[in-house]
Amino acid sequence: MPWLFALALAGDLVDINKADAAALESLPGIGESTAANIIAYRDSNGPFTSVDQLDSVSGIGEKTMEKLRPLVTVSEGAGAPPASASPSTPATTPASATASTAAGCPVNINAADAAGLDALPGIGEAKAAEIIAYREANGAFASCDGLDAVSGIGPATVDKLRACCVVK
Repeated sequence: MPWLFALALAGDLVDINKADAAALESLPGIGESTAANIIAYRDSNGPFTSVDQLDSVSGIGEKTMEKLRPLVTVSEGAGAPPASASPSTPATTPASATASTAAGCPVNINAADAAGLDALPGIGEAKAAEIIAYREANGAFASCDGLDAVSGIGPATVDKLRACCVVK
């Protein structure tokens, strides 16, 4: 698959906000199931605001992220509202996405239920369930950094949720 790297060097990156399943499956480490997970994540959470958000998609781990980074991009203005949105509706940018998430902040990861954990950036239903299972098996988290020990959560995800995460 050296041609993929040649495409990346030529500037033909796969836009993860616009790509269909076939385009996503052309990427290394992305099969039918993971492509479907990327599209489902995008449909549920809105457009990706950075390539690093792929780390939040089920089936994408650190090694796959290393392969994908040079091959993918996100649309510029990906968070812009649809053309039918009213002009007074603000565009969803990383800053406004943080502000909307901040409305539910802080989240005590030692007490929050699945819905509360799901509100954290980069945490969906599956990861919320993993956090609860880990918490039940191992006890309370000493710090938010402890989430790194939960299956499917890595340092990038911990960094994303640090502004909203608290332990009590």
